[in-house]
Amino acid sequence: MFDENAYYGYILKADLVGAIGYIKRFPEQGTLYQRYITIFDKEQYLNYAIEELLNGILRTYQQYYRDAFYLCLDKDKAADRLQTKLAALLHVNDKYRLCDMEQEAIAGEFQRRGFYFLGGKTGGYYGPYVWKTTESETYDVELPDGIQPYTVKLLDGFVVKSWLDYLSFGKISTGGWTDNDGIINCVKSSYDFDSENFRVSLLKHEAQHAKDLTLLPGMPSALLEYRAKLVELIYSAERNLLAQFVHETDASDASNGHAVAAHRIVSEYCKLLDKSSNELGNLSVEKVQSVAKILFEKSSLQLIPH
Repeated sequence: MFDENAYYGYILKADLVGAIGYIKRFPEQGTLYQRYITIFDKEQYLNYAIEELLNGILRTYQQYYRDAFYLCLDKDKAADRLQTKLAALLHVNDKYRLCDMEQEAIAGEFQRRGFYFLGGKTGGYYGPYVWKTTESETYDVELPDGIQPYTVKLLDGFVVKSWLDYLSFGKISTGGWTDNDGIINCVKSSYDFDSENFRVSLLKHEAQHAKDLTLLPGMPSALLEYRAKLVELIYSAERNLLAQFVHETDASDASNGHAVAAHRIVSEYCKLLDKSSNELGNLSVEKVQSVAKILFEKSSLQLIPH
């Protein structure tokens, strides 16, 4: 039978070829399979309800997604092709660093037309976020080390939400992130604000990032995600997140912090409980939480200088 979590697991690991190969096995997923073929094989890209220059920029990113995820080009080569195409489109020097081009030239084009633009990498790959409005709220967030207020920016009116949203046709995407100044950004449309998903998987997850980055500004992505995912497991009572992490696990791509962190968590649960990964989904909520607390405390002790 078709397993939606297995399909999403491929996407979360940036394995588009694997995802397409998986859904191709199930005739009832024929419509979804054809959507992938239309975009990634026939190159019939999406058009957005924005000015043509901005559409052209986003179309260039879609071509990059095809290079990186469907054709499986080397990451650096795919990024170089993206940089060259964007430079030609914007009539700037192709030696302009991609990160600088995004922060200055591209962000400026969107801002002049009333949009927010965020570039850079998510999980090791480029992919912009473009949205229309931002408002701020303050929340008191409980973490294992205490309660602390955090500012949350609520972002709305999204045009695009990077590569994860694009590859899954809007089914899964980044729900938020933390700025270098510790402010949490939330994709407003992704959450029921009374849900555990918001209270735990956004607020607590991102607040732990902010706290850890204050403690150790250079903390590697995989360690940041490892600790934040453990916090999710400590406080989640309504969802079986550990079973979800089993599908996300991948240690082959060090730049995908989420997948590497999921792999570490699953491996440590298996070792500590002497179980296979397939058995972890049967654990009680209380057991998942107690093990997560042990692993989080052990990680915190390792951060203390000796």
